[in-house]
Amino acid sequence: MLNDIAVNREPVLLGTVPALADASERTVLVVRHSVRESLRAGSVDPDLTPEGAALARCCGRLLSGLGDDVLFAASPRSRTRRTAQCIMEGGGFPHQDVRDCPELGDLTIFSRPVDFEAMLRDHNTEPVMREYYSTGHAEGLKDLRPFAEELLVFLTGTPFPASRTIIVSHDVLVMAILSALDVRTFSIEDWCGYLHGVLLTRGRDGVWTAAYAVPDYDEGKKHRLFV
Repeated sequence: MLNDIAVNREPVLLGTVPALADASERTVLVVRHSVRESLRAGSVDPDLTPEGAALARCCGRLLSGLGDDVLFAASPRSRTRRTAQCIMEGGGFPHQDVRDCPELGDLTIFSRPVDFEAMLRDHNTEPVMREYYSTGHAEGLKDLRPFAEELLVFLTGTPFPASRTIIVSHDVLVMAILSALDVRTFSIEDWCGYLHGVLLTRGRDGVWTAAYAVPDYDEGKKHRLFV
């Protein structure tokens, strides 16, 4: 699967996605959720901050040119579903229920989902992810390349009932796809920013192309992960 995807190594602004979608047969945009409350507050499922909701609505306006044939989906977390709803509101898209997408949930990277809560409880998120980012391996996590392959098979092989699909997911999934495809290399200090994502477009020749999609080019708008 990885070898079947063409790559565009130039970052793509969200505001250009509608034009790229018009030139494609199918478009799947996977973005990280917007700014959330701190995981250190004790919840494994924190909601968006007011800043996060506003940023998601702003990104919705950038994507408003996608038209009405758009499906919204999200991993089964409050912050992802709320992000999808805010994008929908900001872009003026017809109201719809956000489709549940557990295949792109934050637990999918774990060999055993119960390890996620243990990692948070033990406060060892950063060392585990530092190892994963630098090597593609970490105890309890799926190896990066097979994990990215699994995600891409789902994203390109699922017959979503719309020509344009927006899925709100999590940073490590976005990072895994872009890193495995060599679209962009991340480090623990250069974590995938909020509402940064993967743009997948299928041309009329049937070939899928992957690109790194960002709200803007201002690297300063990234937020630290471990807060």
